[in-house]
Amino acid sequence: MKLGPLENDTIAAIATAPGRGALGIVRVSGAAAIPICDGIFRGKQSLAEAGDRTALVGEVTRRDGAALDQVLVLATRGPRTATGEDVVEITCHGGMLVPRLIMRRLTEEGARPAEPGEFTKRAFLNGKIDLAQAEAVEEIVRATSEKALEVAMRQLKGELSRSMEGLERGLLEWLTLIEANIDFVEDEIDTIDDAALAEALGAASRRLEDLLAAHEQGKYLRDGLDVTIVGKPNAGKSSIFNRLVGHDRAIVSETPGTTRDVVDGLVGVDGVVLRLHDTAGVRLPADRIEAEAIRRTKQTIADADIVLVVLDASTGLGAEDYDILGEVAFKPSVVVANKADLPRAETPPSFWEEAGGVAGKHQPGIRVSALTGLGLPELVERLGWMAREKVGDLNYEIIVNERHARALRDALGSVERASASVKDGVPLEFIASDIRFALDCLGDVTGKRATSRVLEEIFSRFCVGK
Repeated sequence: MKLGPLENDTIAAIATAPGRGALGIVRVSGAAAIPICDGIFRGKQSLAEAGDRTALVGEVTRRDGAALDQVLVLATRGPRTATGEDVVEITCHGGMLVPRLIMRRLTEEGARPAEPGEFTKRAFLNGKIDLAQAEAVEEIVRATSEKALEVAMRQLKGELSRSMEGLERGLLEWLTLIEANIDFVEDEIDTIDDAALAEALGAASRRLEDLLAAHEQGKYLRDGLDVTIVGKPNAGKSSIFNRLVGHDRAIVSETPGTTRDVVDGLVGVDGVVLRLHDTAGVRLPADRIEAEAIRRTKQTIADADIVLVVLDASTGLGAEDYDILGEVAFKPSVVVANKADLPRAETPPSFWEEAGGVAGKHQPGIRVSALTGLGLPELVERLGWMAREKVGDLNYEIIVNERHARALRDALGSVERASASVKDGVPLEFIASDIRFALDCLGDVTGKRATSRVLEEIFSRFCVGK
């Protein structure tokens, strides 16, 4: 795939996040990157005269020749660059103003502002990376845990792409042999060994199933696990939520029913991000607003990966607690008895037996105090254990992208149809058609047959400057 007319333009973008900072970086890529930057740069040597990858210190000038900022400029000539084109990076002082003024100067000299993800898109179009690797760039930026970052880095290095190549190579060898048998049926060529073909297709199916199973793990790594905190009003849900996220995110009050909507926060446990949801207390609603809040709470419970049930150890189990425990009966859950620091707080064996029996769980409950921190390390450890159980083994070829998974599901369906056809003695033409379609689906993952619409959808999600 080659660059279109607009994609031959020289593009520029601020590559650092907006706001105050010590440094800012402006990136320029395209055939005219070096002359355009020379038009605004003043130093002892021009970029055109300097050797490749030589850093130059100087000034970016205004149109009237006055100094705009002191900068460090590095020019790299294509095709040995990230985009495959000439690339210039201007390191300037940070802040909101200076990078924007440098961008304005670059556009005055002939560059145009880059679209979101356009640098990475050019890297793909110029054959520097495939589409799976390009998408890994965005996954790295969006990573919220070390394990998610690790998986995205492996994808950027091409491990997913090599998995696709291995599958493609095996299927293509069989497709070539099958088509030869179809086209040259009267010639002396290798005949099809049905047993060997069935085994090869079975192995391909198992490999695709493994990748799709790993995709489920990838969703948890990318988006985190949803942990919903539930309990009756004033049981201490918001206090525990604030303790877990490390700051006062939710309003805490002795007045029951303070939380009227779902409040979200993030916490990292053993490399996995937990998305905590503090919810409204479940009870008979006092008004329409509270009724809506409780409805949202129940929906959040239904969507949760893990439910944290907060009971009040100072009051014992009541009707509202039984209702809540019934709601989570079939969800992975951990039950805590809060306010364990109070003198009247008691949790006899019958308390836990009833709570565990209603919830249908056999995990022992935890005594906690959101006020003193009692039991919170044990709670975090339990949540981490449950998260690891949910995520499972982290395979190196985890798919973190739903687009990949759709293509792999289609490929798996075609391979399974071809396998069934071999067993049923279906003509080779139909088997070849299914294998050919499976190969097309695998090519979708790495971008071998990516359409302009697919590329636009993918790269529009990227940051400007990436």
